[in-house]
Amino acid sequence: MTALASSAFEKALRKSKTFARATWFCFGVSLLLIASGLWRFGAVEVRGHWDQVCWLSFLGLGWLLVFSRLFSWLGLSIADDVIERRNPAALPAACGAALALAILYVGGSLGEGPSYWNNIFSAGLGTFGFFLLWFLLELFGHVSASISEERDLASGIRVCGFLLSAGLILGRAVAGDWHSESAAVHDFMLDGWPAAPLCFFAVVIERLARPSQKCPFQPLVSHGVVPAAFYAVVAIAWIYRLGRWEGMPR
Repeated sequence: MTALASSAFEKALRKSKTFARATWFCFGVSLLLIASGLWRFGAVEVRGHWDQVCWLSFLGLGWLLVFSRLFSWLGLSIADDVIERRNPAALPAACGAALALAILYVGGSLGEGPSYWNNIFSAGLGTFGFFLLWFLLELFGHVSASISEERDLASGIRVCGFLLSAGLILGRAVAGDWHSESAAVHDFMLDGWPAAPLCFFAVVIERLARPSQKCPFQPLVSHGVVPAAFYAVVAIAWIYRLGRWEGMPR
């Protein structure tokens, strides 16, 4: 039954314009996430002010477009794998990465500070940590081969779950009032460290659950949805444990 459901899902995805529309929809949701986060939780001079929210959201869109170009360096190309080849495994992975970038940008923009450059520094710090974790996952887990070459949907969902969870943890780690560069790095390490063992665990899962000659397409639920849900639960539990960030509006 699971195999039939996975096959039907892949066939539905491979329709002509589905991949392009899904990609644009994901970027639209990411932009909406940025705008709503700034409107509700931004600094005092930002939240509730349309001009500031629109300006910073425009910068956030640029952030997404620029850093999404780096996906191909890690073996995942939106233009080639998602839109042109209509790879069903690449779509969730790319969407998870784009949403994670949006979360990191919003996280870096939360809290009070004297300059917009403080937001850029915080968001850049989180984005650097995000790509470092993704690089380690690729280096030791070879996820791009499972997604781009094997086109394994379960692998795409696993990677989506990990990237989203890493974005949540690191995005929370860069949120809060600005004090200094050294304080920002200290808080980032203090609040974001669980992303490192989560990455280690993800590497182990990838080496165990990757497609093989014996089983070229792994079960969608047990090898895709369950690990992704586990990553998400860990991230949400850690964010809940940290509680409110410094300067969070009540």
